[in-house]
Amino acid sequence: MLTVVTGLASAFGYAVHDYLLVRIVRSASLWTALLWVMLVGLVLLVPLALIVDGLPSGDAEWRAAGFAAASGVLEFLGLGALLKGLSTGNLSVVTPLGSLAGGFAALIAILLGESLPPIAWVGLPLAVLGGLMASVERAPESALGERRRTRATAGAGWALLSAALFAGTLLLFSEATALPPISLAAVGRVSTTIIVIPVALFTGGLVLPRKFRARVTVAGAVDAGAFVALATAISLGPVAIASVSVAQAGTWAVIIGLVLLHERLSRVQLAGVILTCFAITMLAAAGLE
Repeated sequence: MLTVVTGLASAFGYAVHDYLLVRIVRSASLWTALLWVMLVGLVLLVPLALIVDGLPSGDAEWRAAGFAAASGVLEFLGLGALLKGLSTGNLSVVTPLGSLAGGFAALIAILLGESLPPIAWVGLPLAVLGGLMASVERAPESALGERRRTRATAGAGWALLSAALFAGTLLLFSEATALPPISLAAVGRVSTTIIVIPVALFTGGLVLPRKFRARVTVAGAVDAGAFVALATAISLGPVAIASVSVAQAGTWAVIIGLVLLHERLSRVQLAGVILTCFAITMLAAAGLE
């Protein structure tokens, strides 16, 4: 149960993080915004890890630190893809699709030996179907009355790429549980920050417009907390339960997107998002069996 609780806490944090960054990545460089988020997390997590846990010791912890560092690389790529999706697409579509990472990771974990409850056999295909429904929209009808065609929802491709990358992050986390959760998150944050600095430097620069700094600072603090909660959920395990619990970020994102951002979805898209969230909930319930 504690795995689910910490996973859901992480999910809420990631949904809030995405909400806070939507406005920023639509007006400024997404890599610059990501750099600031990482720096805030670095400032918070590294001193805390050193105070609470100290440096890694022994072969097992140093090996785990290597996996945590590798997870930071995939997290960098996954966050970049997610923010790219948010720069053009709706929060209430992009984040739920990105949350399919939990289903992907759970499926891989099951294939590697974790048991699959009967309800999960229903939940997994429903998640795929819901993702497909949420990922398409009708093109606007032309002035000549030409027949409208189905097209990919803005940001959907980036969101699905993000889901695949985050699934890898979750699986690498599961190999790094010899580290305490705070240290695991801190090592991952160091790795991500090292990579994002040169990328931001050669794209949007290192300076974020002043009007966004308070917002991105809050986003960075929330992201750091969500990261520790994720590490805790993975450490408590099993990874299938933790993964689908964290995937509830999609549910939170739908609520935030519709209520606070007043986003509008087509009936098919809304049905797909609801189906995706329902499927993720079924997978979470399967993890409790």
